[in-house]
Amino acid sequence: MKNKILHLLILITTSVSAQLTLKGKVVDEFDNPLPFVNVVLQKTTHGTVTDDDGKFYLKTKKYRGILEISFVGFETQTVRVSEKTKYLNIVLKEESNQLEEVVVVTKPKKRLKKEENPAYKILKELWKRKRKLGLNLVDHYEYKKHTAIEIGLNNLDTVFLKSVFKKSYNKDIKQVKYDSDGINYYIPIYLQEKITKVYGDTKNDRIREDIKAEKEEGLGAQGFVFDRMSNTFQNVDIFRNNIRLLQKSFVSPLSSNGFATYDYVLYDSIVKNDQKLYNIYFFPRRNGDLAFQGNVWIADKNYSVRRIKMAVHKSINLNFVRGLSFDKEFEVKNDSIYLPTKNTYDGDFTLVDKNETNKGLTIKKTVTFNDYILDKPKPDDFYLKSLEKIRPDQFKRDETFWEKSGKIVDEDTYSLISSVKKKKKIKTITGFINTVANGYLNTGGNIQIGPLWTLFANNQVEGFRTKIGFRTFKTKDDRFRVGGHIAYGFKDKKFKYGLETRYLLSYQPRIAVGVAYQNDIEQLGSNLLNTTQLLGNTFGTTALFNRGDNFFLSKVRKIATNFDYQVKLNLHVGFNLSHSRIRSASEADFSMSYIDQNGTLQSQITDVASDIYVSYTPGRFVYGLGVERRFGRNIFPTFVLNYRKGYKGPFNGTHSYDKIQFKYNHPILLGELGLLDATFEGGKTFGAVPIGLLNPIPANQSLSLVKNTFTLLNYYDFVTDTYAATHLEHHFNGFIFNRIPLLKKLKLRSLVTFRAAYGSISDENKALSRSNINYNTPNDLYYEYGVGIENIGYGNLRFLRIDAIWRSNYTPPAGALVSPTPKFAIRIGIKPGL
Repeated sequence: MKNKILHLLILITTSVSAQLTLKGKVVDEFDNPLPFVNVVLQKTTHGTVTDDDGKFYLKTKKYRGILEISFVGFETQTVRVSEKTKYLNIVLKEESNQLEEVVVVTKPKKRLKKEENPAYKILKELWKRKRKLGLNLVDHYEYKKHTAIEIGLNNLDTVFLKSVFKKSYNKDIKQVKYDSDGINYYIPIYLQEKITKVYGDTKNDRIREDIKAEKEEGLGAQGFVFDRMSNTFQNVDIFRNNIRLLQKSFVSPLSSNGFATYDYVLYDSIVKNDQKLYNIYFFPRRNGDLAFQGNVWIADKNYSVRRIKMAVHKSINLNFVRGLSFDKEFEVKNDSIYLPTKNTYDGDFTLVDKNETNKGLTIKKTVTFNDYILDKPKPDDFYLKSLEKIRPDQFKRDETFWEKSGKIVDEDTYSLISSVKKKKKIKTITGFINTVANGYLNTGGNIQIGPLWTLFANNQVEGFRTKIGFRTFKTKDDRFRVGGHIAYGFKDKKFKYGLETRYLLSYQPRIAVGVAYQNDIEQLGSNLLNTTQLLGNTFGTTALFNRGDNFFLSKVRKIATNFDYQVKLNLHVGFNLSHSRIRSASEADFSMSYIDQNGTLQSQITDVASDIYVSYTPGRFVYGLGVERRFGRNIFPTFVLNYRKGYKGPFNGTHSYDKIQFKYNHPILLGELGLLDATFEGGKTFGAVPIGLLNPIPANQSLSLVKNTFTLLNYYDFVTDTYAATHLEHHFNGFIFNRIPLLKKLKLRSLVTFRAAYGSISDENKALSRSNINYNTPNDLYYEYGVGIENIGYGNLRFLRIDAIWRSNYTPPAGALVSPTPKFAIRIGIKPGL
């Protein structure tokens, strides 16, 4: 009896609660909202029509049925719905004349030769014209660009939302939007808008872009990581053969060599505004290739692109990435000029894997283009100038300005962000994201602790070493910043420390100054060139696991100052002054002794020196306007030239010398072949100096890979006063493994490396040395080569890399303090995503 009553109660409760509450939006194939569309539940009298934004809301006591969506001029669509249906995105197709060749839009099982593919004729015409169409057809142009970047938490359930809003849940849930699946929820946490005016001079290949207004809201202002994430989507130029994305080269679906990477299917055509548009779908030929999947609409007369929708194929593994999609729209003028009108980029990021049920992070970027003015030139010198942002609040405008400029983000979104940014749980999540990205932990005040990955280390002099760093941090745009660290060695039982202050003297021109004091141990044999870094930070004292013994550390007591002047964005000149006392950190095991000019044996070097440097990094993304800036992970070349002068006499300097050094790094994208990362460096020291002021070829005795070092050398194996070195790494990005049937499922990627060094040392420098290091130089060319596998991991976490490395024949000189280095080694590297 009790069971029957229970069943009856359940039935009654179900009947009472069984009802449909449907929300959704109706758009056309170009994502334009359709107002006044009929939305009716078949075989009932329940229905509604869409509003001006194409949105509808329908509530009925029915708990399932078939929803009919109809509109004059469009094909009627039906959708089966139930009480589980939360949100509907409906796309209506126009009634149109179809081409005779209509193909089901799936990846073809049998591949046609490109000459036999109906899409080839259309794409061939596009390739002929793609360099001649667009704004390049006019000598001068200008337009307004409105950009909105939104970052939020996705795939959220009601349990999570209740833990965020707590008592205000019933009120705040009304503001929260559904996620793209229409089932779970999405909360924005950061929003940035920018309006710019763009001026172009195609005759002289000049572009000027002036910021007119900016605003932001949310938790992104607390760190650099959201700036970096916001710039994940730079301009994706579909008309280039290769598209740069997340430090990788993707083959464009409109590439003239696209048939080597894609399968194309001509689906249909429609007539819109008296113009025929061909709809071509594209699919990667091989899963795992760096390519996209989507479709493109191409106009028939001038073969210009009207719209393209594409997404990174799900078979491609990118660290932390669950999905990336792009939607670009164009309009055509005078049958020859196509103009961009709207770009929409959407990224979905998760920590562990691509499981659709996991919570993640969404990045949405929307760019609109309007107010075009063509062939109205400005004076020639106008295009050479630019209106740069130099202060954080420089382009802040009132709400009246934004209302007149047109909105692409509604006020409800701003209101919600303003509310959720105060919630403790949201602050905790964004704080965790910032900590993972930069290694610093917020303390609740204006002090951050970190970086956390240098917390523990080990070497033969200090034994187990612990180091705690800190920095002041109010916002990313702080003009004044103090940072430092304190370290302790459990073997030598000594404290070490460093303190540095930096201040931005001027926004325009950008001038920064700094001063630092250090009393710590450094591995001077692990790097060659250091310019703006005042505090020593060589990896030789931060590694926890090492091979062999390492007593070759130096105790450095230094005071240094820096003056840095930005000539223009990414071009800096600077001046350093330093006073350093250098001696061995373990004199019983590692001697740095030398004979001074009086014939006296000395164990300490007093280095009084100045540096003048030039640093040029064209194309580098720079974030922040304060004294400390952060840089994007985009691909750009780097050139550094440094002249160092050592002074004998003033402030007890022990040596007079001159040293000139340079370093040039250039990552080169080679299309589907991958990326070549090439570094070249060299230098020469003029004058007689002891080992602490010479140039050891950078060695690496840790068990991990370190950029621009030699894995199979010991510290001070090679000591030079004249050197040249090159480091070459080629990352195939799946070009090889994706073509091997049994390996492509593992999503691994291959790479090859080659490193070489050549150098010499003068008899004069050999003569004054009394170090127990036997000077040896790579005058027969020392080199290392290797092969590696990267993209190792699980799910979305694939940041591990393993290299097998060999070296050329090399025998340490007689009497060397350490055993010969191995001829072969396996090393592990870590390369995070974004």
